[in-house]
Amino acid sequence: MNNQGNNWNDNRSGGGFYPEQEIKRTYTPEEAGHERQRKPVSRFRHRRHRPPNPGVVLILLVFAVVFGVCIYMLASGRSRPVSEEDFLQSAVSTKDSELLESGENSREQTLTLTEDQVHTGDLILVNYAYPYTFPADAEAEITSVSSFKNDKYYVRDNTSKLRKSTIEKFNILTEAYYAATGFSSMQVNSGYRSYQDQVDLYASYVSTNGEEYAKAYVANPGYSEHHTGLAMDLNVYVKGEGIYYVESYDKCAWYRENCEDYGFILRYPSEKVYITGINYESWHYRYVGTPHSLIMEERDLCLEEYIDFLKSYTYDGTRLLYNTETGTSAPLDAGESYEKGILIYYVQAQPGETKCTVPVDCTYTVSGNNVDGFIITAEKKAS
Repeated sequence: MNNQGNNWNDNRSGGGFYPEQEIKRTYTPEEAGHERQRKPVSRFRHRRHRPPNPGVVLILLVFAVVFGVCIYMLASGRSRPVSEEDFLQSAVSTKDSELLESGENSREQTLTLTEDQVHTGDLILVNYAYPYTFPADAEAEITSVSSFKNDKYYVRDNTSKLRKSTIEKFNILTEAYYAATGFSSMQVNSGYRSYQDQVDLYASYVSTNGEEYAKAYVANPGYSEHHTGLAMDLNVYVKGEGIYYVESYDKCAWYRENCEDYGFILRYPSEKVYITGINYESWHYRYVGTPHSLIMEERDLCLEEYIDFLKSYTYDGTRLLYNTETGTSAPLDAGESYEKGILIYYVQAQPGETKCTVPVDCTYTVSGNNVDGFIITAEKKAS
């Protein structure tokens, strides 16, 4: 199989239509109580039994409690009397203790996220509609694959780069691949590209093949997933034989069937061209992390579909629970308890800062979607 053809096609992109869907949500406000205005009771001359005045009873009760605490403190040797502040603080502490026991609010914490964070994370969507924003600190995460790779795969040349975290995850995948099959001839053919790299690539295709050809096979600068450092083009390099496609090489069957277990997905499947807007690329793989890759496989969703799918799940409403034992996902209503699994939900970004709630009994990650919000992934801590 011709390697030149493989390299030409590794940038394939085209038009397409991804319909914007209006997400409507219904938020139920707290019900407000209303005091009833009571008319005064008529008084008669003769004496009649009247119920005790609630206000007087409350005052007497407060004084009784304070008096009792003072007596207790004197008896226990404490010299300072209880002040009103001490009494009120005692009441607040009791309330917090009750909340802790009941599990209300005490198991939550609030995060503050910035607008810039919408454009960072393993789940960012970059396509013809949503360009990469090139965050200021993103370049620092990009590094040479050769410097951090293991010996279970090749790199086409020493200029290939990816995010360091992507290399580390790919190392784990290829170690497992080798352990299962003894195969170590996978090759990273292309990885990270800067904006200027994409400009030069596009210009090269225009010069060699013309404008129309370049539009059909090369993503516009700024709109390529290769800018993220999360995506790579793969092939098979066998010494003494040549270069092959991952799709058709028989010893790559394990990789094709198991890569999602390690957080990698085939980014542009043939049956999703009408959604991704990019022709089928059997060599283009992207890191999104687990359990997201597993849920996408389970539900047959490409990244565009998955980002939209998650918007139906919120912390205060229905959340998505991935069962790590069965490998399946299902809705989980707010307040419904669970012992094992990973919670996933969406938080819509707000102008300026966004407040979001996460459980305190979980380890969690936050990823922007590069569109309009954040995706929280929370796994309950082992007890």
